[in-house]
Amino acid sequence: MANEKYALLDTDFISKMYLIRKDDTNRLIDKIMAMPDYIFYCHKQISIEVLQYNNAGLSEWLEAEIVDQAILLYDDEAIVDELSEIYGELAPVAYIRMLRIGCDAYRDGYYEENFAAVSKLDAYKITREDFLEKLKLDCDAMGAGRNLGELKSYVLLQFLNMKFGEQIYVFCSDDKNARNGMVAIGGANCISVLSSFIRLRKEIGLSREEAEPYIRSYLSYCLGKGQTTFRIQENSKERRMRKVPCEQVFDELFAGRMDEMKTGNLKYR
Repeated sequence: MANEKYALLDTDFISKMYLIRKDDTNRLIDKIMAMPDYIFYCHKQISIEVLQYNNAGLSEWLEAEIVDQAILLYDDEAIVDELSEIYGELAPVAYIRMLRIGCDAYRDGYYEENFAAVSKLDAYKITREDFLEKLKLDCDAMGAGRNLGELKSYVLLQFLNMKFGEQIYVFCSDDKNARNGMVAIGGANCISVLSSFIRLRKEIGLSREEAEPYIRSYLSYCLGKGQTTFRIQENSKERRMRKVPCEQVFDELFAGRMDEMKTGNLKYR
């Protein structure tokens, strides 16, 4: 379809949106999944990380969405195989280039530090099987807390961008640096948990009344983390970010006074 939108889901977004709910059978993530014309993707590493969350029912929800093909799952092997259709035996070279770009979004040297086995390869001569083996070796050695899910999402973002030649929407982390990295390396349009309310208002006509129980749930979550304000960009020449009380943000959002930015932040009109 001409109106198809390609969208990437990350661990933090899935987890938080699953927690925001009207009741046990009405979750905000399901509103996202019901938006028309979106085709959702995620990397297998995201499904692995979701298992690590102490969130009852979340991994089962994700598995069901994958089985139903509401979310299309890619792993490294699938990406390399599709790259092989374009680059032939040089598919590892293309993958490594995407991986390095993703690592550089964190800091210089991150690729060499975390992918020692892969970085020592002669990518122009390595076989598909040997490359995937060395890549898995490095990934297994990284362990938790090393941004592996985000790195794999960076690779998948670049691959989807190349595959479709279209802007990719990324439903992603509230982490500012992660969102900025997505925008910088792939020209993505990031959608955060907060800006997803604007997206739902635009895409399915979500009203303030319909959104209210989800807003209450999200505000409760934020309060539990000690968060009482959101940073919103002013409509000024300086484009300063201003802290606005959470409740006020939703009042103004549904009054049409705010819009979303490519970074997933909100701004005043």
